[in-house]
Amino acid sequence: MTVPVQPFCNDALDTKPYPKPLKTSGALDRFKYSECSPALGREYHGLQLSSIIDDDETVKDLAITISERGVLFFDEQDISTADTKRLLLKFNKLTGAPKESGVYKNPGPTPDYPDLAESQDPEVLLFSSKVSIIQKTFMTNSGKPADRALASSFWHTDETFEKHPPTYTSLKLIKNPSAGGDTLFISSYGLYERLSEPWRKFAESLTATHCAKELKEMHQAGLLKFQPDTVRGHPENTGFDFSASHPVVRTNPVTGWKGLYGMAYGIRNGGFDNLAKHESDVIKQYFHYMICNSSDLQIRRRWKGLNGIALWDNRAVFHAPT
Repeated sequence: MTVPVQPFCNDALDTKPYPKPLKTSGALDRFKYSECSPALGREYHGLQLSSIIDDDETVKDLAITISERGVLFFDEQDISTADTKRLLLKFNKLTGAPKESGVYKNPGPTPDYPDLAESQDPEVLLFSSKVSIIQKTFMTNSGKPADRALASSFWHTDETFEKHPPTYTSLKLIKNPSAGGDTLFISSYGLYERLSEPWRKFAESLTATHCAKELKEMHQAGLLKFQPDTVRGHPENTGFDFSASHPVVRTNPVTGWKGLYGMAYGIRNGGFDNLAKHESDVIKQYFHYMICNSSDLQIRRRWKGLNGIALWDNRAVFHAPT
């Protein structure tokens, strides 16, 4: 059984990009690390996030490094949930995100664990392979052959149905599965770079509408226990529409690098704006093909031990559960 703790922070996309990319100061250089692959990913060894949270220079370098490498991993962390949220808010503040951005409140129902205070925290999303309402009701494959989706269909970027989706995500594994439960990541930057020049120009001209159909169904079924004016991380993330349009190519304001944004699962119930449905469907299939078949841009995290943490930039990577 996996029970990750997953708080989010939001920004206002890249409406106020930096005139030049942010650069690290060298404050992280004292910590040992190993690269997961040339394209993305880094694992730090012996770095306790709890020990650096009040060092703004190191925290800023950490945020920049996450944006550059896409995703960072840390084993056996002792950082509390409250400090994890404080760390992510610092990432936003120190990298110039709008001041109104906060920690995301997930609208979906989560299982209640009496022995876990986090299960009562609306700013923490809990997953369990055994008792998740979302998984059992809306996201697992049923016995019907038509409903047996391929695992690759779950490649996504977090909460793209919001007007202001997450910047950084923290995922903490507090109980490991006996087998499986790995997490896949792929570089959004690498996917953009793989496009030919005509395709890059075409992609940069597009926007796409992202919809969370399952959340609308939960609302209709009375499973969402929040009010229409509940703020989900940003004042403009309210209501029950669960739909937003975003650029297909985004420039990360931290790095200045362009990346393919929010394809695959996020637009399965939406599509590319101002295109005929058959045109939109063809492009959906093409970008999904790129994600699934660019193994040199992917890494697979096999979780080990307890309290492992991944920190990633949603503008820099897509991810998928196995």
